[in-house]
Amino acid sequence: MVDVSLSKPDKVLFPADDGAAALTKADLFDYAGRIADRMIPLIRDRPAVLQRFPDGIDGDGWYQKHTPKHFPDWIPTVTLPKRGGGTVRHPVVDSADALRFVVNQGTVSIHVLGGTVDHPEVPTELLIDLDPSIDDPSQVVEATAAVRELLDDLSVTGFVKTTGSRGVHVHVPLRGDAGFDAVAALGHHMGTLLSRRHPDLLTVEFSKADRGDRLFVDTLRNAPAQHAVAPYTLRPRPGAPVAVPLRWDEIGPSWTPDATPLRSLFRRLGSLASDPWDGIDDHRVEAATVASRLSEIS
Repeated sequence: MVDVSLSKPDKVLFPADDGAAALTKADLFDYAGRIADRMIPLIRDRPAVLQRFPDGIDGDGWYQKHTPKHFPDWIPTVTLPKRGGGTVRHPVVDSADALRFVVNQGTVSIHVLGGTVDHPEVPTELLIDLDPSIDDPSQVVEATAAVRELLDDLSVTGFVKTTGSRGVHVHVPLRGDAGFDAVAALGHHMGTLLSRRHPDLLTVEFSKADRGDRLFVDTLRNAPAQHAVAPYTLRPRPGAPVAVPLRWDEIGPSWTPDATPLRSLFRRLGSLASDPWDGIDDHRVEAATVASRLSEIS
C-alpha cells in the first residue's frame, strides 16, 4: 500500500477572499481524497498536465507537462511527441493516491489531453469551449442552450461542465473512430454552424478584436497537444471555484460562473440523486456519424 504523506499542511494556497476562508494544502489534500471516487474514473486513462502553485495562487505558477524526476515510480507516465521535436513524459493521475501526491506537490488544477494513454493519437471526446468576451453570465446561458439545440438536432448526447472560470465546456464523448484532424474539422464545422445560426451571439473568430462582444465558440482544443481542465478540478481563482459537471438544466437564469466553489461543492453533490456525468460511456458516438448528420442540416 502506498503511503502518501502531506508536507507543510498549513501552507495557504488560497488566501481568504470576500468572506471565504483561506484554504491550506491540508484542505486541498483532504479534497483530493474526498473527490477521487468521482474524478479519477474520468481522467485515469488520460495524459495529464499539472498546474502548480507551490506558494499559493498569489505566487508564481506554471504548467507542468513533463513528469519531474522526483515523482515516484508508482505514478504512471506516458511519453508523447512534442511539437517542434523531442518528447514529453506526461504524468497520469490514475488513483486517489496519485491525486493526493500531486496536490502535495502544489498542484491546484489538473488538465488532461484529448487522447488516452493507450491511444494518444485518437481523441476520446469532442470539446466545445464557450468562452465569453464580456462578463455577462446570461450570454453563456444562451450560448449553452444554442449548443444543446444543435446536439439535439444531431441526435447526440453532450455533457456539460462549468470551467471554474467564466465559461462552460461541452463534451461530446466519442468512440475513437477518428483522429484529431477529423475531430478538429468536425468541431470547427459545428462552431461555424452555431455562429451562422446565432450571428449576434456567437463567433468562431480567433482574434479578440474581431469578436466584439460575441462569445467565442472555441473548438481549438481538439488537437493533439491541447489540454483542458479536468472535471472536479479546482481553479486558481479567488474563492476556489471548481470545474463541475452539471445537468443541462442547471445552466439557467440563476447560473453564475462561481456557482460552485469548493466550500459548497459537497453540499451540492449530496443533494443530487446521481452524478450528472454518470453513464457518459454509454453515449459515445462515432465522429463520422456526427459529421454525416451535420452535413445534412448545414
